[in-house]
Amino acid sequence: MPWPVHIILKSSLLTDTEPIGNRFYGLYDAILNECFPTTQFTVMPQYATIDTSAIDFAITYVIEPLELESPVLFIEVKPPTHLSSITTRKSAENQVWSRFGILAHLVRIPKLYGISAMGRQLSYYTYDRPSGVVEPAALPDDLNVVVDTAPVERWDTNIMQEEGHTKFLAMVEEIKQMVRDLWYVLVYSGVQPLPHALPEIL
Repeated sequence: MPWPVHIILKSSLLTDTEPIGNRFYGLYDAILNECFPTTQFTVMPQYATIDTSAIDFAITYVIEPLELESPVLFIEVKPPTHLSSITTRKSAENQVWSRFGILAHLVRIPKLYGISAMGRQLSYYTYDRPSGVVEPAALPDDLNVVVDTAPVERWDTNIMQEEGHTKFLAMVEEIKQMVRDLWYVLVYSGVQPLPHALPEIL
């Protein structure tokens, strides 16, 4: 099943030559609110990058379940023109690593997803809470040689195409299942009462 009409319309108004990342904020805001209903989740835009030396300042969306203080997903949004440059791809990936470092101590589910979005193209990353491992692994850099540590092939899915749409929704369902599993443990062990805003989650 494709994205709803309002999301398709927002995407149709955007071009792959758009140099300004904030033109895509409306698209991702609509997608995230479609996938993570406000009755169950909070989608929090954070407007400043965590790296003040970064090439540009872009929005990061952090998603948390209501009444459960744990990030379950974040998305860093950049313009599609950043895909063509090694430097901008490195910068985007470094911001993802940094975001994992900032959020790691808050994570309560087994896996935190992070996404670098350049226009409609997505690169997926995961932080495994038990082991602390981030995948895909960072590639070694060299100050004396130009090394492509963030190959363009990592941004291999278009969220508006069928394959990218399916992959994104599969991730969303995995996240929701992890949240349900955590609520089961918290509620039935007596650690936390049933959330008022989420009676349907269990």
